[in-house]
Amino acid sequence: MDRENGDKSEIQVYTYRWIILCLFCLCNVINFMQFLQFTIVGNVIQRYYNVELALVDATGLIFFVTFLLFFLPISYLIEKFNLKVTLITSASLTAAGNLVKLFCNEPDRFYLVLIGQALCGTAQVYLLSTPSKLASLWFGAEEVSTACAIGVLGAQLGAALGAVFPPFLVKSNENISEIGEGIRLMALYYFIVSAVVLVLIVFCFRARPQLPPSQSQLLLMEGTDNQEPFFKHCKELMKNRDFILILLSLGIFNGIWNSFGILINTIYLKYFPNGETDVGIITLCSIISGGCIGSLIFGFILDKTHKFKKTTIAAMLFSVVSYAVCIYMFITKSRLVTFFTTPLFGFFIASTLVISVEYALEVTYPIPESISCSILNGAIFLSAIICTLVFEALFDAVDYICTFVVILVTMVVCIILTYFISSNLRRRDANVGQSRNSSIATLGD
Repeated sequence: MDRENGDKSEIQVYTYRWIILCLFCLCNVINFMQFLQFTIVGNVIQRYYNVELALVDATGLIFFVTFLLFFLPISYLIEKFNLKVTLITSASLTAAGNLVKLFCNEPDRFYLVLIGQALCGTAQVYLLSTPSKLASLWFGAEEVSTACAIGVLGAQLGAALGAVFPPFLVKSNENISEIGEGIRLMALYYFIVSAVVLVLIVFCFRARPQLPPSQSQLLLMEGTDNQEPFFKHCKELMKNRDFILILLSLGIFNGIWNSFGILINTIYLKYFPNGETDVGIITLCSIISGGCIGSLIFGFILDKTHKFKKTTIAAMLFSVVSYAVCIYMFITKSRLVTFFTTPLFGFFIASTLVISVEYALEVTYPIPESISCSILNGAIFLSAIICTLVFEALFDAVDYICTFVVILVTMVVCIILTYFISSNLRRRDANVGQSRNSSIATLGD
């Protein structure tokens, strides 16, 4: 096992942290596979269940709604109980949701789809509030952003797989019973995997290391007896100017990306009819390029440079440029090129999620990570719901090109707001300050 500089009897980084992180990623993968499970084949689901497209979109939006309903009470429970209880609860809800969806393969059972999605959405609330807490609890100061990025990677990889499997399992078919069989097989595969993940979490996951991995965590542990009430922390966050700016700028920015994931089937088929399989592959590549590769790269950059503001603005600027190129390729119907431009857009904008989480934790330390992270995700999901509904309305009321321009302008406004966020990194200062104090004490001895 590795050790950090400082008091070796109090600070220690355990090798088992990587197993913990892998288990967390597995839990994320199977849960986030549910997010786009039905919207990515929205036209097929609409025909099979004979429902409005808005109801099909609701199978994805329900994840945002459940988060907004439960993120505060669940954040409280995460702080009250340990990480193992959190992960077992989440994995159990995911398995229960998939069990319900095993019985939704009849045209009159769309309500079971919504119930199953609601259970999986509730499970996701636990997972979205946990990556930063797990990273801080198990990983050293110089690797915490990378660890958080890997945790987010599990969620993004799950969303990517959830975008690519359904089009191959639930295919457009004149025979309604064939579509039903595809839905049944999809639900069965998801249930088996979620049950296996639950067993692994129960037997292999550990709540916390014996010793803290960093000075900032040591300070938090020493102050455990004097911790302020949960809602007092929430009040403090609402007075934090930098945090409010992050909620507005990066919250809306990530909300646009989430709404893009829900609407991609509608947008793509508008310009490329009969491109259902293409949508799945393009979404897969976009999420992997940004949520997986991009998040890791930007997480590594933050760990090495700690230039949060510059990194954030750079990622947002490139997101705007790549979005403009991506949309231009849709409008000009350059089908082959969309396989490159859309993932390029995903590379930058999906990476802003891990950047926003880490930036928020830096400006809100020592407030517990799960509280800051939950409120940030709440802002992102509220933005995603609003963006999805507004963009859908604009598609019908005006046209697609005008809506794309509105999205571009909104993204530029978000960048301007980000410019006013300070570079006051409280968590970094705590780690650096304590390390310096330890070094001075050692020299004095």
